[in-house]
Amino acid sequence: MSERRLGDMPPDEFRRLLHQTADWIADFIEHVGERSVLPLLTPGATIDALPAQAPEQGEDMASILADFDRLIMPSLTHWNHPGFLAYFAITASGPGILGEMLASTVNTNGMLWRTSPGTTELEQVVLNWLWRLMGLPDHCFGMIHDTASTATLHAVVAAREALEDLPIRARGQSAAPPLVLYTSEQANSSVEKAGLTLGLGQENIRKIEVDEEFRMKPEALDAAITADLLAGRRPFCVVPTVGTTSTTSVDPVEKIGEICRRRRLWLHVDAAYGGVAAIVPEMGHVLAGCDRADSIVVNPHKWLFTPMDLSAFYCRRPDVPST
Repeated sequence: MSERRLGDMPPDEFRRLLHQTADWIADFIEHVGERSVLPLLTPGATIDALPAQAPEQGEDMASILADFDRLIMPSLTHWNHPGFLAYFAITASGPGILGEMLASTVNTNGMLWRTSPGTTELEQVVLNWLWRLMGLPDHCFGMIHDTASTATLHAVVAAREALEDLPIRARGQSAAPPLVLYTSEQANSSVEKAGLTLGLGQENIRKIEVDEEFRMKPEALDAAITADLLAGRRPFCVVPTVGTTSTTSVDPVEKIGEICRRRRLWLHVDAAYGGVAAIVPEMGHVLAGCDRADSIVVNPHKWLFTPMDLSAFYCRRPDVPST
């Protein structure tokens, strides 16, 4: 096999194809509104259109890009289309796409300071900027996760690890009474999934009723906690939402936080959807009470012109293990 096949793409070829791909990206952004939001396909159509086996030989990038245009683009749902109104907004942008290109090029691993000092310190600086832009006081340790689902799982793990009188980390759930997690009927499914992943069981995940504006009722939460304590269960974590994906409702975090402080429960705020609205001064009220949360997650990939996926997870107690 020749050296050409063993090595990476030659620099001159890479440069030429990079320009070609950049032109394709710019054209797509300019004309995305002319495309159909949803593909007119039946399930399995894309699978049927692709080879069942990996190719024996690689293809040139011109052929790959042509196949991408012919086979993949017609099968995509265009979340960045101006007519896309489902689920939640995502906002890739020119600067965000260029940032993704730079990140892919340097290809660093920021899992520890030693693995890439610049990456980890840049992460801390930018997340501190975001924290202050949202009008939240003091310092709160931040880290980047891929999605709010991952961040919420880590928050619930941290809430469980914060139960210092229970040797759960060493001995597992058997070392504890039934642990109870609280959220609202309107919460994202990721909260329940976090509890299930940790082995809490659906019977110990309380979905608190909501009012006429789909907000968690603090009095119902307090009553549920009391009932669980009387039944010998161990309440440990409450997850209110700032901006539900169904209705963008905002739970009364201040009142819920007062209950958590009185009951000594971990307060994790899922502000993935609505939290960054607080950057606009007149919308600062959406994060009322979040300054005292033990942890909070917001998603820059929803409103801040950042491509998927980027969740900012903040924790006031980074000394508590979350993995």
